[in-house]
Amino acid sequence: MDQEAKPAPGNNEEEQYKEKDPFWRRLPLVVPIVGAILTCTATVVGALLNADAIWNFILNRPTPTPTTISIEVSPTATNSPFIPTSTPELSCILNHNCPVGGDWGNNCIAGYNWTVYSSSDFPELPKDDRECFSQPILDAFYTKDGGLYIFSQPKALTKSKDYGVFYPLPQSGNVSVDIDLDKVDNAQIWFGIFELPDVSSKGVLLVAPPGDVREQAFALKTMPENKRIEVSRVFQNPSGRYTLGFELEFGSIIANAEGISMTPIPFTSPNRWLFIGYRAKLDDPANGSADIQALFTDLNIK
Repeated sequence: MDQEAKPAPGNNEEEQYKEKDPFWRRLPLVVPIVGAILTCTATVVGALLNADAIWNFILNRPTPTPTTISIEVSPTATNSPFIPTSTPELSCILNHNCPVGGDWGNNCIAGYNWTVYSSSDFPELPKDDRECFSQPILDAFYTKDGGLYIFSQPKALTKSKDYGVFYPLPQSGNVSVDIDLDKVDNAQIWFGIFELPDVSSKGVLLVAPPGDVREQAFALKTMPENKRIEVSRVFQNPSGRYTLGFELEFGSIIANAEGISMTPIPFTSPNRWLFIGYRAKLDDPANGSADIQALFTDLNIK
């Protein structure tokens, strides 16, 4: 019987060795190949990204350097919002129909709202094309901070003088105003209701007398007798700001100071005129003078 041919021992051992040869033994051969591939790839990519530099080198052109673009701004340019040189007037001024008190907020004492009064002789008061009186009226009445400002510097007077403005009111309703007292010297501030636009007619007055404006008591008087009916309690306010008002009823008027009602005064006339003003000079000396600074704001008539 023929014996089967057997593979050479050497070849079989080599094959077994190769099958058993782990990957890490071949790693030294793989790493250089991978590294070469990566290096070649990076070179190609870098060349593509820097194609301009390569062509500049080939053509012997200088490589351009980055330039900074500067924008010249005109000296008149500004980043701030546009600020108008003047504030447009409200339509009520242009239309000559501002509500009473609303004219003050537009730097106007409107002739179609107010009737000027003075117990002294004075010339006809001029108005502008908006129907606003030229200021100051009677050298004492201005508009300021949205209100009516009385600023009367000392003047030599031989007797008491009354100055102010009138406005017609309905027979019933309510009237109130805030008053900031800065100075009342040898004078009285008047806020009242009259039958006619004349302080010599029948009237009811709330009076701020001279003295410390931070501690104020308001007198209730009837006119034309100038008779004192009542005096409010002393109100203390470091700012000198107070609220005065009237309740208009059929047949009577009730004054109030700082929200506290005072004695009702009979008033049968259907005509009621609001008065804001002052009486100057109360002292006896012939050369007595008055110094007043007061601001009326937030006039409310309803």
